[in-house]
Amino acid sequence: MEGKGKGKGYAVSHEGLRKLFDLLSSEYELVGPALKEGVISYKVLRSFEELPFGCKSMELAGYYAVEKADGYFTYVRPSNSLKTFLHPPELTIMRVKRENGKLSFEYEYPDKKYCFFDVRACDLSALKVLDMVFLHKNKNPDPYYASLREKVFIVAVNCTNHTNTCFCTTMGTGPEVKEGYDFLITELDGRFLLEEGSERGRRLLESLENKEEARQEDYEEKERRLKKVESSMKRAFETEGLKERLYGRMEESFWEPVGKRCLACTACTQSCPTCFCFDLLERASLDVSERVRVWDSCFSPSFATLHRFNLRQSVHSRYRQWLMHKFAYWLDQFGTFGCVGCGRCISWCPAGIDLREEVKRVAYG
Repeated sequence: MEGKGKGKGYAVSHEGLRKLFDLLSSEYELVGPALKEGVISYKVLRSFEELPFGCKSMELAGYYAVEKADGYFTYVRPSNSLKTFLHPPELTIMRVKRENGKLSFEYEYPDKKYCFFDVRACDLSALKVLDMVFLHKNKNPDPYYASLREKVFIVAVNCTNHTNTCFCTTMGTGPEVKEGYDFLITELDGRFLLEEGSERGRRLLESLENKEEARQEDYEEKERRLKKVESSMKRAFETEGLKERLYGRMEESFWEPVGKRCLACTACTQSCPTCFCFDLLERASLDVSERVRVWDSCFSPSFATLHRFNLRQSVHSRYRQWLMHKFAYWLDQFGTFGCVGCGRCISWCPAGIDLREEVKRVAYG
């Protein structure tokens, strides 16, 4: 049976998922969620058993915990994001060596063939944003990002749960996965619905044994589950006309209150799936010099330093830069918001600052 125009749909058991995982692991380096030290994070997976089935993350502003739950894909997006693998925290982009009195220049492009297993709607939207930043709307496409991105195989999963920090419905990015995947998984009652999303996904699903063609009831159950989770998520704020309202609130008086709470620790930008700012460092020795790209943050005191003068000396001015970039400047640059509503910045803020409340306070207060 055809599923939403994406291709054939199949139903498999838990054991069928395991075989699917094994098929992928024979060709790709699998990256997916795993529970370690009380936190669910994306990491390189070595076995199917590492997936945190039956776990659920409980999140509030400045709070994170994991508890047991009934089911399999009961958790939501991991604590970190996929930019960790496509735009790594540290990457050597050039190496200069001195050999026999001569200099040689080496450019090493990452040679990984990733399968991102269990990607939620918000993180797929974030990948689309990063693709625009590094490739599609960049006059000089990033060859390092491109060398990794072009090989990625994506296994997406529809969210049938949410946390108190999720606001994907506000940003129009979830909870339903609609595009950008090779195949899609939806957990049903006692089985899993698999839907093709690309030619690569079709070929892989066709090679899977012990599957059966999806029934009309499977698609109907999928819709019921998605509607249930979507209806339980309240709209955080109005996005129509938000950019214009924020441009009208640039005075410091609107931003000073949050500046008194913010620690400028950079946790929000590090956990954000779309923040892409970086710095270039030179590491030199007698024989080898390396140019290294490392993550940076607009909350860092040195970020806006020009000729030894910091253009944003106050914390509130840095917070303004970050929030305005997400909800105003990004629209001017790339035609979309820079926020996908994943809520990571809320959960991992040690000061308990809720981005949703700050948007409402500044734009509509």
